[in-house]
This record gives sequence, C-alpha cells and structure tokens, in this order.
Amino acid sequence: MRPKRPLPAIALLSLALAAGAGSAAAQEDEPVFSLPPLEDLGAIVDRPLFSEDRRPPAEDQSEAPAAASDPSGSAERQVVLAGTATDQSERAVAILHDVSQGVQFRVWVGDEVEGWTVKAIRPRAVVLGTATHEVTVTLDEPAVPAVQ
Repeated sequence: MRPKRPLPAIALLSLALAAGAGSAAAQEDEPVFSLPPLEDLGAIVDRPLFSEDRRPPAEDQSEAPAAASDPSGSAERQVVLAGTATDQSERAVAILHDVSQGVQFRVWVGDEVEGWTVKAIRPRAVVLGTATHEVTVTLDEPAVPAVQ
C-alpha cells in the first residue's frame, strides 16, 4: 500500500486560493473606466473625423456682420434639404434645415414651406410647387429657392 501524500495537493490548493484572493484584491484596486474630461479632447475638435481635410469648418465672417447690421431681426430665411426618409407609418418625410434659425424640421406631402407646397417626396429629392411653378430640390442642390 502506498502512503498518501496530501502535502503537495494542499500546497497547490493554498497557492491557488492565495492567487485568486490576490487577483480579486487587485481588481478592486483598479479604477473603473471613465471618459477623460472634455478639455483633453481638443484634438477631436481640431481634426474632425468626417471632414475631408481633417480641419474644422472655417467660420464665415461675412454672415456675422450682416446679421448684426439687421436691426429689425427679420433676417432672410434660408431653408435647405437635409434628407428624406419614411416615418413609422411608411409615409415619405423630408427633413429640412432652416440655416438662419439653426433648426431642423420635418414636412410631408401637402405641407407649405417658404410659400411652396410640398408636391412629392422622393429618395434624395423633394418636389415643391406653386400655382404656376414647380421645382425639384435635391440633396446635391439642397437650397429651397425663393418664391417668384
């Protein structure tokens, strides 16, 4: 009969438990991930990912004085096509951007925009009309023209 040698098994078990306890203690000491402060993210603003030249858009200095010189506050509205989609009920919807106000809004067929009536909404385009004119505004040429 062979003598049993529990000593190596106990030694291995105690080492494993000690290592497990040490790693659990190390995990508790490790800091939880958090985002860095916004001040540290200046490179993202300085080099925007989705800009072709990786430079922030140039601020147009000509618009600021024009807006300041208009005392009545009734600056001319500029509306551009931002996109087209379908809503939850599968109706076509156009997303327009009012550049002068800095807001986006949705329109459906039959709605009125800047004196134009929305006649049709197609992928990447909106057909606008009046009693005498009709114009197609596309994402390639997105500005909504003034009614004549």
